[in-house]
Order: sequence, then C-alpha cells, then structure tokens
Amino acid sequence: MNENQMPSGFPAAAARGASVNRRTLLRWGFGAAAAVTAAPLLAACGSDDEAAADGEVTLKVVGFQVPPEEKGSELDKAYQKFLADFQAQNPKIKIQPIQAPPNFDTQIIVDLASGSAPDLWSQDASSLAPLIQRKLLLDMRKVTAKLPSLSTDRFFPQVLEIHKGEDGGIYGLPNDFTPMVVYYNPTLFTKAGVPVPQAGWSWDDQLAAAQKLTLDNKGRNRLDPAFDEGNVVQWGYRLSQYAYQWVYRIWQNGGDVISPDKKTANGFLDAPAAIDAIQWYADLVLKHKVAPSPSTLEKLTNASDASALFVQGKFAMFDSGHWSLVGLTGAKGYSPDKVAVVPQPKRATEATALYESSFVLRHDLPAAKYKAAAQFIEAATSRGYQDTKAITGIALAANSESAKASLGSDQAKFAELDKVFVDATASGRPPYGSKIGAYPTIEKALDGMMEQILRGAPVRDQVAKTITAINRELAKR
Repeated sequence: MNENQMPSGFPAAAARGASVNRRTLLRWGFGAAAAVTAAPLLAACGSDDEAAADGEVTLKVVGFQVPPEEKGSELDKAYQKFLADFQAQNPKIKIQPIQAPPNFDTQIIVDLASGSAPDLWSQDASSLAPLIQRKLLLDMRKVTAKLPSLSTDRFFPQVLEIHKGEDGGIYGLPNDFTPMVVYYNPTLFTKAGVPVPQAGWSWDDQLAAAQKLTLDNKGRNRLDPAFDEGNVVQWGYRLSQYAYQWVYRIWQNGGDVISPDKKTANGFLDAPAAIDAIQWYADLVLKHKVAPSPSTLEKLTNASDASALFVQGKFAMFDSGHWSLVGLTGAKGYSPDKVAVVPQPKRATEATALYESSFVLRHDLPAAKYKAAAQFIEAATSRGYQDTKAITGIALAANSESAKASLGSDQAKFAELDKVFVDATASGRPPYGSKIGAYPTIEKALDGMMEQILRGAPVRDQVAKTITAINRELAKR
C-alpha cells in the first residue's frame, strides 16, 4: 500500500504497519469511519427540525463512531465516554452520530448544496478552502457569540490560522493536528557514529548524515570510493513524490508555490528559491543517491510495508506527521530506541506544514441550533475530551493546554516524542488546501511533477509544465 492509498479502517490498518493517507488519519482523529454506501447523508439525517417544542435540539454529527473491528478500542472508549458525559450534562441536546461515506470530501459538497448535509462534521484542512470559497460553512463567530466560554484562546494560534478566511471569518475550530517532522532511527545513527539530529539542524546537516547512513552490503557508506551501487542495504533517507511531504521545503528556502493573491504560480514556483529547493530534494536521489529512486522504493514497499522497513533499518530518516507513530509502534520488531523525531531542517528559515482536522458547521445551520452546536464544540475542544488525544496517540490535541499537559503525563502514549511535535508547531503554516480552493487538483499536478523529476526529467522543464497546469486551475476561481 503506497502513501496515497487508504485502508478501510485506520487504527487496525496502522497497527498492522500500513501506510495511511493523511486525510484519512486526521479525520479519524474525530471518528468518521467509512460507510458501505456513498448515498447522500440526508438518508441518515431525516427531517431538519430546528428545535422541538420542549426545547430539545438534535445535532446531526458525522463521527464519533468506529467500524465493527475497532469496537472496544481506546478510540472507541474515548468516543463513547465523551458522548455519554455530554448527553448527561446536556439532556436537551440529542447527538445523532452519522457515518461518513468513503468519498466524503466530494459528497459533503453535494449534500451542502442540496440542503441534506449534517449539522457538524470533521473537516480535513487540506480540503477546507473549497467549502469556504463556496460559502458552504458557517462563520464560527456566530456560534461563539452564543457561548463566551468557547474562546479561541484555547487553540495554538498557528493552527487556528488555518480557519481564518479572507473576509475575517473563522470557518471551523481545531480538533487535532500534526506538524510534519523528520523521523529517524537512533540505533542506526549510533551504529554509524553519526550524531543524532537536533532542533535547528540544516539541510547540509541532513545530507551529511544521509551520506554516512547509506550503506552497502559491506558496511561502506556513500562517501566511500569503494561503495557498491548494486548492493545498497540501508538508505539514509526515504523521500516522497507526494507534495504534502515536500512542499514545505520550498518554504524553508524562502520561496512559495503560488502568489499571495492566489492568481498565479509564475514568479513563485519558477523562482530561484523554489527551483533550488526542488533540485536539492531531487538530488538526494539523482546526485547524492542517499534515497531510493521511485522504482527502487516501489519494489521495496511492494515486498514489505514502509513502517516495517523503517523499523528493520532499511531507511534512516523520512518525513511524516504524528500519524506514523501508530503504524511504527505496531510494526514487527518495533522498540522505542528505533523511533525518534526531530523538527524539519532549515535553510533560509524554519517552516513546516500543519495538517489538521476541525469541527465545522453547515452554512445554513438553523439559528435555534447555534448554542447547542457551541456547547458541543466547547466540550469537544475542552481539556476533558482533548486530553484523550494523548492516550489514542493519533494526533496532537488542538487545545494547547491539553497538548502541553500530555508531555508530562504517564498516560500519554508518546509523551517524549510529542514534545518535538509541539515545539515544531511554532514554525507551522496552514496547508495550501485550506486557503486555495483548487489546491486538491494542483496538488496532483505537483505530485506528478516531482515523480517525473525523481525519474530524471529536468527540473525547469517540469516546473514550466506544472505552472501552466496550476495557472489553469487558479483561473477557474
């Protein structure tokens, strides 16, 4: 299973060490499990009464359910306790959980346009912008005004920034998130006599480490003149063609992909800072040969899962988010001394991408439901429920107090590693998909561009072709 494929159920798949798409993982932090049909969500919603005569309000919520094979899991227990506690404390608010269809990102747009959408659901930040630009989401300021205790001060400011629209509105409130960091295997570093990476390290530091950690079957590293190209047994780094795992490299070099006004990629993706970053990344495969080529990587991952390969010592470093901890710790042969994380290396500046799931509300939510929705979100983003994020370990709590408190908690699944993720958040930026409606299509173009470059195509030629494709999508706004 490659990085862009999705298993049918995240927790079980991750426990088996399967690679998982980031959108699946972040949504799973909220609990939207795949349903067996992609029928409109209205089929499960029934009529949309604003409020019963006795003041009871029903909120139709996508999430807080796990598939049958996950019943009894820590995630399932956290959901059930939260719902039971909320219901006991708010007897007039009835929560109607609804499962999501497999193609939720597209189905929700259809249902919102037809008026058949749920009231509240978990939205992946990487596909948030289309909903905002089509005015399909409710400005959260309308519901927070009904409940002053639901303050945005509880969130990491870098994560809340994801939801700020050009009109000043706040379209969604964070649930959980992760910055992209670098995973490394400390045992391989120690064995090779290479100092483990530290916060503040540079691109040059990463390349130097990768060269010493790329070994042939005789134990010679990439810098050894006698290195055997035909018998590489350990790679210093595993990179990816998928943009979500490398686009922040351009930011680190002081560049960008698209202009601030979101009208063109000209002068940005083809600017020296971007070209240099893309070339540097590709050279890890093409020039320095410290990372496997796409074809070599495909052969390796067809034979064994990427998480298992890392634990087995086939790769010394790779980029990912918090979700990978679940797969790695479930891989055969895992031990804590084989998995560590460090913030992204820097060049001109420090930068990483923040991938996140949030609570959002449909644009036409009846006013009679505003306070109930605010109460539900207030409970779900308060310490009680947010503290469970550290127990399930899928992502960081969006509530900053919860995330920081977990660092010293005996119950936190990854307390020591979580500190690195929390620290990395300070240099985090919103994903393009939260600000640019056309980005899902643009992202595919960037994926294809990098795949061709990693296979040897000239960087400038591929960038030029990709700019044409990107500008075509931006013109549709």
